[in-house]
Amino acid sequence: MAEPRKTKAKHAERIKQEVEKRRTEAEKNGEQFTSLTDDQLQKKLRRTRSPMIVWQSWTGSTTPGGVINYSLGIYNPDPTTWVWLFVHLFVGAANMVADPNDAVVAVDSRFPRLTAPDFAGLSVDPGKTQSLSFSLPIPGNAEPTDYLGNSFLFHSVWHDTGQYLDRSLFVFKVG
Repeated sequence: MAEPRKTKAKHAERIKQEVEKRRTEAEKNGEQFTSLTDDQLQKKLRRTRSPMIVWQSWTGSTTPGGVINYSLGIYNPDPTTWVWLFVHLFVGAANMVADPNDAVVAVDSRFPRLTAPDFAGLSVDPGKTQSLSFSLPIPGNAEPTDYLGNSFLFHSVWHDTGQYLDRSLFVFKVG
């Protein structure tokens, strides 16, 4: 049964309020910021009944040996709490690979692969947004250029295959 239009409108309004709050914080901190456009938000709310990445912010540049700070917001449009959620962060051309199984191996191996939060993962209540933050160390031998950062949201299943939920891309400069 399709979720009533009124409920989807409530989700959209909650997400927009959170996005504007986070956008203001990012601008104040001099960070890069992206969020879902209205069209993207409506499409995601139509196609999914699971947590989704609705915004992200990050320091736009650093030097070799520095750090890129990255944060993202995860919204739960479902009527029940989601538990055991994790985000896997890495650098590489994964955004151009449609299949998540193939995308997570499109990695620049000079950079670390990070996963958060700690055991037992993130819980997101219905109609709420939770955020996660990462500090991505940049190798001292990184060439001065732009790099593609990727975050993959997944639901852990402790004794079986986990479930891919969503992903996002961010671009940062090393120079």
